[in-house]
Amino acid sequence: MTEQYSEIANSLLLWLAAAPALCFVFLQAFLFFRKSVKTAKSIGITDKQVKSAIRGASIASIGPCFMMLSGILTLMLYVGAPMAWMRVDFIGSVADALMEAAFTADGMGITLGNSELDVNYLCATAIVMTTCGLPFLLFVSFFAHRMDKVNKFMSGGNVHLIPIIGGGAMIGSFGALTMNFAYPLGANTIAIICSAISMTAIVLYNRKANIQWLKEWGLTICMVIGMTAAVIAK
Repeated sequence: MTEQYSEIANSLLLWLAAAPALCFVFLQAFLFFRKSVKTAKSIGITDKQVKSAIRGASIASIGPCFMMLSGILTLMLYVGAPMAWMRVDFIGSVADALMEAAFTADGMGITLGNSELDVNYLCATAIVMTTCGLPFLLFVSFFAHRMDKVNKFMSGGNVHLIPIIGGGAMIGSFGALTMNFAYPLGANTIAIICSAISMTAIVLYNRKANIQWLKEWGLTICMVIGMTAAVIAK
């Protein structure tokens, strides 16, 4: 990234352009949080349980946020800080954002990391990243409050199937993302195996020990173990 390109990519104008999208994401998070607290009280969940859930979720998000931050630093080298923060805040998938930046470069005959980037690339990747991220915001805005109808349709009216379907969807989506990096065999494969073994060991151990902090920090611990294993393997 040249000095001139860096000045444009990190300019005040781009920060102002990215600000509405960032504010919209913060607004959605606030509305979801307020609705969750209100619903919890209406169904009899105590304030202590709500605070415990907030604390647990906050701690569990440390690991994924650390991964996002490391990816943002990489993305900032190509599109600057404003675009990087905006795109990752849309959905949080750094891999998708980097892929969009790479596809845009390929379409323009540019090699990321080896070619000098210009304003034309910045404009093109801004359009691609915004277009790819926008559907996530629109779907949440217009359809999130109707997911109860989707759940009812998918479960055939059997409320006991809803958590099973939700769990299966989570396993399927994250399994698909994981398997994309499992082959060819290498450091990524080792990271996946080590993380899976660590998570299995923590879950089995904590069924008997029932340690609260281990429940909260388990995900982060497994991610750190996986990253460490990948670094050692390389």
